[in-house]
Amino acid sequence: MLLDPGSFSALDGAFTGKHAVLITHQHADHADQGALAAALAADPVLELHAPATLAATLRTELPAAVRSQIRAVREGADFIVGGIRVRTFGGTHATIHHSIDLVQNVGYLIGDKAMGGATLFHPGDSYQVPVGVRPDILALPIMAPWGKMAEAADFAVATAAPLWVPIHDGLLNDAGKALFDRQLGAIAARNSASYQRLEVHTEYRADDLLSRAAQSATDATSLEGLA
Repeated sequence: MLLDPGSFSALDGAFTGKHAVLITHQHADHADQGALAAALAADPVLELHAPATLAATLRTELPAAVRSQIRAVREGADFIVGGIRVRTFGGTHATIHHSIDLVQNVGYLIGDKAMGGATLFHPGDSYQVPVGVRPDILALPIMAPWGKMAEAADFAVATAAPLWVPIHDGLLNDAGKALFDRQLGAIAARNSASYQRLEVHTEYRADDLLSRAAQSATDATSLEGLA
């Protein structure tokens, strides 16, 4: 499945072979309507899951031929896509400014530990901690008009995820990414977690990432013992 294919994303080939697209909220950097329309038209079995207000908008604005492929979701949903369990959390976008209206935002927990798989949580544009779950991998928004590094770190710690993977950093240049990575990596290590930046257009296995994260946490603990 594909999450939040937006206007800042490199989307060439991104929809190929996907069962579904999951959208957290309506902002263009998370939902490129032109790309979504083309992808749905090219693959009539592709599903698009989006918050109810966005789903209603897309059903109105996208071509009639693809409207039946659009599914509305709210927080608390629990469904299967391509044999993978998906649950939703949250409800609203983080506050950018008190004068700007809040929009619906749905976080997605993908996978099911009870079925022997790892879980990944993508919060969208929100630092609402998912209640009652502990994701293995957290897709962590690190830079946005609605947040700051301290809030990102507090959110990540509160989820208790052992692996933090940075996302939502398109406004950072290379120097900015290096700074955020260094600071958040240090905070993760102090909280028995691992912070790993992933390469674009590269395939990763969750178990390999988690194994590397566990080793990093062990190494950090060993270094503290030597200090």
